[in-house]
Amino acid sequence: MIITIQSIGIIKNSPIFELQEDYKNRITNQGKLIGIKDVIINENRSSKKKDLKARIQEEFSRLTKDKDKNSFKILLDRKGKRVDSKNISQLIKDIMKNGQNINFYIGGSDGIPNKNYNDFDKIISFGELTWPHRMFRIMLMEQIYRALTIINNHPYHK
Repeated sequence: MIITIQSIGIIKNSPIFELQEDYKNRITNQGKLIGIKDVIINENRSSKKKDLKARIQEEFSRLTKDKDKNSFKILLDRKGKRVDSKNISQLIKDIMKNGQNINFYIGGSDGIPNKNYNDFDKIISFGELTWPHRMFRIMLMEQIYRALTIINNHPYHK
């Protein structure tokens, strides 16, 4: 299994980048124990278009340009179903049983086109709060790591 995070926004050398790399290593190490082969982070530039619809469409196209048709596609969106760490853990476990890769998608700040919500297998939400994309990506990575520790019965999740 391969876990891919597709997102709008680029993290350059900064403490946030270091945190991203730390969680990528943690996910890789925990993932090896249960058959996860790789963790890929694909960053995409934000659109500079002035028109809202054009900006949303351009960012969505960038976000999904490398979409793996056979992977399980999870959109992170405030319109999604609220989940907790155990829900994410069970979701990953279920997807692993089916032998699919997982692609997580974090769209731009304006969201995705309404017509494209059905392109995803699952839409989840971390709540109503608004977060900067760079921080949200780290939160997602922490939750993936936490989910793997739950699967591996590691004491990280208490």
